[in-house]
Amino acid sequence: MYYTTLLFLVTWMATALGSRITTTKVTPSYWRATFSNPPFNFMDNAFIEEFFSLIDNIANDPEVKVVVFDSSAEHFFIAHFDIINPISLDLAGPAYWGNITRLADLPVLTVAAIRGIVRGGGAELSAAFDVRFGSREKAIISQPEVGLGAFPGGSGLRMLPRLVGRGRTMEIILGADDFDADTAALYGWINRAIPDDQFDDFVDKFARRVAGWDRYGISYAKSVINKSGYPTVDEVYTDFLAFQAAIKQGSVPARLKALTEAGFQSNVDFEVHLDTEELRFVGPGPWDVQYKEFC
Repeated sequence: MYYTTLLFLVTWMATALGSRITTTKVTPSYWRATFSNPPFNFMDNAFIEEFFSLIDNIANDPEVKVVVFDSSAEHFFIAHFDIINPISLDLAGPAYWGNITRLADLPVLTVAAIRGIVRGGGAELSAAFDVRFGSREKAIISQPEVGLGAFPGGSGLRMLPRLVGRGRTMEIILGADDFDADTAALYGWINRAIPDDQFDDFVDKFARRVAGWDRYGISYAKSVINKSGYPTVDEVYTDFLAFQAAIKQGSVPARLKALTEAGFQSNVDFEVHLDTEELRFVGPGPWDVQYKEFC
């Protein structure tokens, strides 16, 4: 009941203020950062700017120990990057993964509370957080980029092998299909799938538990665990540049045009069912051309 009321207030505040991310300090040591740009929560320039600002706020606060990221949108955690409208290279270049790495290095646990659909760049961002919990009934996670004619360009190619292994990464990336929470948890893409009617209480209890520990223990543990493998800024930027090149050649421009006309990034039902909708745009059609560089 508490978080139902809180979510309503967060949604109202975000709508009133035009914010992409709304921060609620549940306690001084436990924050909630709510993605609040419904219906899709696209990762656009404004989103990235606010995300950088949030990281600054986290870094400059000596009391915060855990931040839970959730969503006020009905269907989506984060739909994906805004592909149609250009993302500033100043924001999405080295600065983006540099800030993600900075967040990973802070003595603060980051938790993705996924209670909706998260695809593409949103799935990559979720994978970069320290812990991921998914609603068994509502969480869907996917890397659909290959189905659009491209490939993940925001760390997915680097993070997923570390999380789920090589073979399962191949299935996730090249299958470009949706995964339910149970399968994602089985693979290690998320930590746990939790029944939706228990989801809020579970996440809140976990966050409050972590918020009660000494900051030094959190800091030292994270610093050692991170040494087990985290992509570098240069590695992820290489993939980002390759992705930017890919969406400007071969089949992608024509496919994106057709997808957009069909409802991509504008129609909620189309985005909810993107895993099946994108199958309409394979094979013969205006997008049936070859990449000069890779083929």
